[in-house]
Amino acid sequence: LAATAKLAGGRIEVGSLPQVFGDPTQLRQLLQNLMANGLKFARPGAAPLVTVAGERLPDRWRITVDDNGIGIAPQYRDRVFRMFERLHGAHRYEGSGIGLAICQKVVERHGGHIRAEGRAQPGTRMVVELPAK
Repeated sequence: LAATAKLAGGRIEVGSLPQVFGDPTQLRQLLQNLMANGLKFARPGAAPLVTVAGERLPDRWRITVDDNGIGIAPQYRDRVFRMFERLHGAHRYEGSGIGLAICQKVVERHGGHIRAEGRAQPGTRMVVELPAK
């Protein structure tokens, strides 16, 4: 996504991430979709910043993808994971509305959970929790 970040005038920062058991292609697609959304849904006039980090919890790994974009209103945080669900018209943001639905399927296939959270500052935090084996 380096070229996408450069075109958007933004950047992606990746911290320490865990090694998890699973399908590498699906897990790569999961992270790429989450990071691409962070770049795509940028606030007007703000350079997009996406930060990816991981931490070990007692029985699972938590991976967070934070962005400084437009955010997701609390009432829509579950809705964004529905297939073909779009919160904004196609004229404003490209896409088919399947990216986060795919992310949810990938996470569930790997025995985990995904959710969207708000942040104290502008943007969204996507939280992925996967079993630690």
